This record gives sequence, C-alpha cells and structure tokens, in this order.
Amino acid sequence: MRFSSLLPFCFLVLATRGNASHLQLSGRLGSSSALQRRTSMAGTMSQLNDTQNIVYTTNVTLNGKPFSIMIDTGSSDLWVSSSVPGAVSQNYQASVSYASGSAEGTIMSATLDFSGYSIEDQFFIFAPDGNAAAGAGGLIGLGPSSGSNIRAGGNSSAANPPLDRIFTSDSSVSPMIAVLLQRSDDPDDPYPGDLAIGEVLTDYKDILNQPQHPVTLAPLQGGQHWQTLLDVDGIIGPNGKPIKIKTQVTGAQTQNATVVFDTGFTLPQVSPEVAQALYGDIPGAALTNLSDLGTIWVLDCSQEVNATFLFGGVEFPIHPLDLNFDGLGLQDDSGNPVCVGAFQPFSFDIVENNDILFDMILGMAFLRNAYMLIDFGNLVDAASPSTDTAYIQLLPITNATEAAQDFAKVRHGSGASTAGNQLNSGYSSSSKSSPKSWLIGLIAGIGLLVALVAGLVCCCRRRRTNNTMAPKTAWVPNVPSYRPIHEPSPQAAYDMHMAPAAPPGYAPTYAPEYRTAWDARY
Repeated sequence: MRFSSLLPFCFLVLATRGNASHLQLSGRLGSSSALQRRTSMAGTMSQLNDTQNIVYTTNVTLNGKPFSIMIDTGSSDLWVSSSVPGAVSQNYQASVSYASGSAEGTIMSATLDFSGYSIEDQFFIFAPDGNAAAGAGGLIGLGPSSGSNIRAGGNSSAANPPLDRIFTSDSSVSPMIAVLLQRSDDPDDPYPGDLAIGEVLTDYKDILNQPQHPVTLAPLQGGQHWQTLLDVDGIIGPNGKPIKIKTQVTGAQTQNATVVFDTGFTLPQVSPEVAQALYGDIPGAALTNLSDLGTIWVLDCSQEVNATFLFGGVEFPIHPLDLNFDGLGLQDDSGNPVCVGAFQPFSFDIVENNDILFDMILGMAFLRNAYMLIDFGNLVDAASPSTDTAYIQLLPITNATEAAQDFAKVRHGSGASTAGNQLNSGYSSSSKSSPKSWLIGLIAGIGLLVALVAGLVCCCRRRRTNNTMAPKTAWVPNVPSYRPIHEPSPQAAYDMHMAPAAPPGYAPTYAPEYRTAWDARY
C-alpha cells in the first residue's frame, strides 16, 4: 500500500524525474582500518559491515554540498562525516556502533538530493569522527525503517529514512528498490553497479516474473533486516549434493534457513558446518585464524570451487571467483600465494539477547550473482505500515559455464599458487559441465590420428628403403618421430583448465582479466 498524503509540518518530497529513477554505483576497495562489521544485529548495533571489503558508493547532496557515500542494505540511517552548510540541529544524538569505533553525533536536517528526488528536512547524523571505508564521506542505509536509530530517537515520521520519506510522500513511486552489483574489465570502473528506485533495469526485467519471497519478521525489536527463507537444504555443494542445513533461528516455524541480504558484507557469513561442506574436502584447504578476518578457510588459488543456492526452486550458481577469493597477499610456507574461501564461518557471535535472528548473511560474494528487488510492502514507515507483505525477488545473472571459463582465464598459469591443483574427486560432472569434455575427446582423437598417420608413413618408408638401399642411419624403435600428445588421466581431464604444478617458490605476476573484490591492484 502506498501513501499519498504529505508528511506533517510540510516535509515535502519532490520527484524531479517522474516516478522512478536510477543511481549509478561505483565500487571502491575498503581496508581493515575503515568502517567495520557491526557487532550485533539489534538495538543500537543493528547494522552490518565487514573489514577488507569493497564498498559501493553513490553521489548525493545535502543543502547543495556533494557527498560520495556508501550504500548499505544492512542498515537504515544516513550519516555524513563533514559539516553541511545551513543544516538545522534537531537537538538529539544518535549513533551506530561498529566492531571498532562508531559513527555518532548530533541529528541534523537539510535538503537531500538523492537519485533525482529532493527531500526537504531530511534527518541525518553529523558524525565528524565517522570513518567510512575507501574515502567515502558517509553512508546511506537502505534497510527497514524499524531498524533506524534516527527514527527511534525522533519518534515521528519526520525522522524516517530517505526511502521511506519518498515512498510515503509520492504515491506514484512503487515502494521498491532493485540492486545490481557487477564486475567489469574496465580498470577505471572495475565494480559498477545500479540502484533503481521504483523500477528495474530493462535488461533485467525478468526479475518481475521471479518468485516473490516474503520478508520474514525478526523476533527481536530493532533486528529487522531484508531477510527471507532459503529452500530446504538449499545449497548444492562442490560434490553436487545438497548441504544439510537446519535453522537455528529462535521461534522458527520451518526448518528452512533464514538468510539476510546485506550489501555491506563482502564475505558472506555462514555456519561452520556450511563452510566445512564448501571447503573442507578441497585438497590442501585449511581452517585458519587471520588477525583481520577471524577464522576462515585458506586454499590454493587454482582450486575451482562450485556451489549453487536455491530460492523458490530457482538455481543461483555462484561464480568460482566469488567462492575462492584472491588478492589478500597471503602466502603459504613456500612463499606461494594462497586464497580464502569467501563464504566464511561466522566471525562474530550471532546470539543477541538469547535470540538467534538468522542463519546466514549473503553479502557481495552472493549478490554479484543475483539481481535483487526489494518491495518494502508493510515495512514502509515504522509508525503506520501497510497491509502489503514485503517481499524479495531474485534473478540469477551468472552463467555457470561462462564462469568456469572466466576462472580458467584468471587462474590458469597465473600468479596463483598451483600446488595441489587437482580438484576434489567428489566433484560431480554435472557441476563441471562445460566444453572441457569434448575438448579432451578431440585432443585424444587428434593424437590417435597423428599416431596412425605416422605409423603408416614409417611403414611405407621402410618398404621403400628395402627395395632400394639401406638408410644412412638406422631407425631406432620406441623413439617417437613426433611429440606425443599427453592423454590425461580421468581426474586430470577434469582439470585441464588448471595450471600445472609450479616449482616451490615460483610466483609469477599476472594481470587478471576478471577482477575480484579484493584485488588491491585496482
């Protein structure tokens, strides 16, 4: 349900570009010293982020002053770190707490120009000591208003987050957003994205035909996020079999796992059991504790890991480069680069006030494989929600075959460590379906043909020489007259796209055609 009445006290929201708009997003590399993951999911610490991440930013203005700010579906507040000319104090404070530090300060109001909308008297936190990642000047939360600390302190719709202000003041705008996080080969814009308000991208309009997944309600006040249910045992692991998952959410009415979608997380957070199922059988993989990241699986960069998530029976293949992350500068004992398993065992305590709110958090490593639409429904305006159920729609955007080819281009014969480069023998052929199988057969066929032709030539030459004169040099049996074509073993045939084993300490440099979220060179 959309509200047509204007907010009280003449708080106006004027749509300057019709009833829908798009914001271009630009990805930037964060750092471990910048804005970090929040320590919990509820109350004054209800928002999420993580270290060593890539952050997506967009441009806004407050009273005409430009800011490049982060977007975050895991939070609900707007804050900036520098002063806004002419801003009016609202005479109360608010804060957002993080694992190290916080963004806190006085609540101010100013005219916000955001995605083509001009929102007068928009409340925000002026946090002069706030430190957003990658040089961003602040953050805009796109989560439910019930999780807004500004809204809680102001206790009126005047303190609503920007999106709620738009949706409740302009009935022509559908109360939905659509988020696209991408990669590209452009070094000037390696992580493009799009945030649409009230509409979807034309090239991805099929998302409107996808199943509508109701947003599940959190059992704890202030703990509401954009969350829904995964299918039962809805992760297909590297061995081609479903991973057994049992929900731990307090008061859950079903065994389906509850997942939160959060653009503020680079590394998805999953249970230790799920992470074990994804990485535990990879040759050479080890569970390691890293000072900046916590407990995480470390594995050889050449290992192609495959997994598929299922929502409403729809498959979402995850790109192997989103499952096996490069670019952290980690090395093994031999000095070879190593990578990390992006789907990390929970790096924080998920119990909040004796409640468990979710089973996993699917961040950028998942969202780069799905176009996401969020309909705010009954979660618009915490004070007067509609009767429409909020829901999420997801559209797969990763082609598994093309993703395998991308992985081969980047990791085959590159600077990635290649020790133990054979894949787990338990990997199913269905999860490896690609041109590899017919290519191997073609190579073997060519080898056989060359061998037959060479044999016939040798026989003819011997017969001719027997009828004329003896050769000047004797033919030596068992020494091939051509370079033999290697016929791989069945296991090696699985992995022809992998690099051959490199000598200890060998770490050649390379410039990947496919850039990962932590590639610090871009």
